[in-house]
Amino acid sequence: MEFRDRTIILGVTGGIAIHKSLDLASQLVKSGASVHVAMTENATRLVQPLQFQVISRNSVLLNLFDAGTDWKPPHIDLADRADLLAIVPATANIIGKLANGIADDALSTVAVSVHCPILLAPAMNGHMYQNPFVQRNVDLLKTHGVHFIEPASGDLACGYEGIGRLNTVETILQGISDILSTVTPREKTQDLEGTRIVVTAGATREHIDPVRFITNRSSGKMGYAIAEAATERGAEVRLISGTATVHPPVGIMTQHVETTLDMYDALLEVFNETDIVIMAGAPADYRPSEYTPHKIKKSADTLTLPLERNPDIAQTLGEQKTHQTLVCFAAETNDLLENAKKKLIRKNCDLIVANDILEEGAGFQSDTNIVTLLDRDGTCKQLPRSSKRGVADAILTKVVSLRKGTK
Repeated sequence: MEFRDRTIILGVTGGIAIHKSLDLASQLVKSGASVHVAMTENATRLVQPLQFQVISRNSVLLNLFDAGTDWKPPHIDLADRADLLAIVPATANIIGKLANGIADDALSTVAVSVHCPILLAPAMNGHMYQNPFVQRNVDLLKTHGVHFIEPASGDLACGYEGIGRLNTVETILQGISDILSTVTPREKTQDLEGTRIVVTAGATREHIDPVRFITNRSSGKMGYAIAEAATERGAEVRLISGTATVHPPVGIMTQHVETTLDMYDALLEVFNETDIVIMAGAPADYRPSEYTPHKIKKSADTLTLPLERNPDIAQTLGEQKTHQTLVCFAAETNDLLENAKKKLIRKNCDLIVANDILEEGAGFQSDTNIVTLLDRDGTCKQLPRSSKRGVADAILTKVVSLRKGTK
């Protein structure tokens, strides 16, 4: 495995399996990673920080009030540079802190400060791991895109036999590799500098009368994550947003629209001056044939509402594109890949981001997503469940490679 140009924070807690963390740190360094260790106070009672310092060749973060090399607090400096935070071993205590946003020491404060993927490798007594409160915390973290290397079964240090053993270093390394394969190194994140990107997000509304409208469950979270990630990577981003359940990213030019026709007009107005369009929004396919200017009163047991097709925005852009890269989404409930491939061809997209909205952790309004990327050359790559920000970076990395003519 190759981890060159990667900055990894290794969080170490006071679990008896801490000796495996020394081996993990050594393997990461040998694979080219820049490893920075943050230890809890209890961890230092089992292993001296000097051992991790010698192996990692970097100072070990123990105290929030340690002086850094410049004005920036050390934990923020680390958080800003990290490609991954891996906590190995992860005790019930640190899992509980992360699940509840508690930051009362160096490691937990780093954990709530990072904006990179987080991987936890739990290790504890089997009864502790299966405790319903611990499992609730694990499940909560998973819904927010935190990755887990599940513990193994076997003889435990406490004398019990069962689940709770820290998984093997090889398994943890593979988990780290799988995550980092979808993440662009922080040192190379200006790969979109000078690029003009338009991102759509959220749901449109098609009005029936002054009270009622047709819409869908899109939250805007995926599109907003893409817009934020593209901005951080140097792009000039314009966000065209329908209705969303979250606030748009700060500092990004945002144009709010109401209907599918509004979104259609907004995109066509800027399309010629755009390099990349990412259609993460969910425009309604149909609108009422007629708008009723007054509230429709109840007068019968049934109401027939005639609908007419809205213009297909993605297909229109696909027909008109010259130099642009067009990324479309396919939210499906069945035959995911088959339907996504058809959409890729029909709409002349360069990349399709397909997801099964019925799959746990991949639907509308979720903080995570599980997607498959398909391009026009037939390349198909399924990504593991990740935070929507993690998926956003993976999509942008793929777009950069397509524009460079690489895979």
